[in-house]
Amino acid sequence: MTGVQHGFWITLGTLSVLRSNALSTGQNVFRALGGTLVGSILGAGLLQLTGHHTTVLWILLPVAVMAAGVVPAAISFAAGQAAFTLTLVILFDIAQPAGLSVVLFRIEDIALGCAVSLVVGLLFWPRGASAALARALAEAYVDSARYVLGAVGYAVSCCTFRPETIERPREGRRAAAAARRLDDAFRTYLAERGAKDVSLCETTTLITGVVGLRLAADAVLELWRRAPGGRPLEDRAATQRELLVMAERVFRWYESLAEGLESEGPVPEPLESDRKHNARLVEAVRQDLRDADGRATGTGIRIIWTGDHLEAVRRLQSPIAAAAGHADARGAVIGSV
Repeated sequence: MTGVQHGFWITLGTLSVLRSNALSTGQNVFRALGGTLVGSILGAGLLQLTGHHTTVLWILLPVAVMAAGVVPAAISFAAGQAAFTLTLVILFDIAQPAGLSVVLFRIEDIALGCAVSLVVGLLFWPRGASAALARALAEAYVDSARYVLGAVGYAVSCCTFRPETIERPREGRRAAAAARRLDDAFRTYLAERGAKDVSLCETTTLITGVVGLRLAADAVLELWRRAPGGRPLEDRAATQRELLVMAERVFRWYESLAEGLESEGPVPEPLESDRKHNARLVEAVRQDLRDADGRATGTGIRIIWTGDHLEAVRRLQSPIAAAAGHADARGAVIGSV
């Protein structure tokens, strides 16, 4: 459509400046154009000095190539663009002497490539990697908390039936997939240039919270995987009910947390330890804690450990809520500025 004959260099210019949000892409556009302009001026001066002597250009070419490879990391992106432009001027003038027209072609190609990258950034990544990370965190918390709920449901079933007759909760696969997506989003967030809205410490706390939820669910599954099964359902109905109530209470909190993370809304206050509920759980399993000989039964011990895992998931809420609260406050201040 433009009639430009150097499509490869336009694509290269696009990839050189494209980032995951419009703001960062725009900043790189200015650096790329500025570096290209400086490199073009240097190239024009070089062509005037050498007078298109091919031997001199061949001697300067490896020096320019080395500079184009080292300068971006050693100095800056703009300096790298300048060195790369100078390299192209030398290379094209060796292959087909064209004088200053090479400089004009290079400026035109980079300008078109930068325009393409800006449009792509505005259309596809209007909010950048931070928004993608927030969505991935919300999904991971919901899926991991649902995995905990499914693991407790599996444990409740094992109180009555043998584990080999019960299907393991499928929520584990969804939680693992959400964790992998979160890992990808976090890597993109770290690789994105520019200032971060949330400190790395707070972000890491939020991500490790997801790991804590999955580990708790895995521990509950492993705890009941080899359980021998038990007596009829009515003997443990109270115990099963208390465990499910605890798991549902924890799940609802993490669901509210996920809503706050995705919408940048308020973060729920951490749940307080329900001593009365814990006492009811102990009372419900007291009859099952010892057998006829006065020894502790395996099922009773597993029930207490399951309740303890749920309590650990509840205690995990405090550092997560603190990190999420700081992230929301910092994001609100940056957004208002």
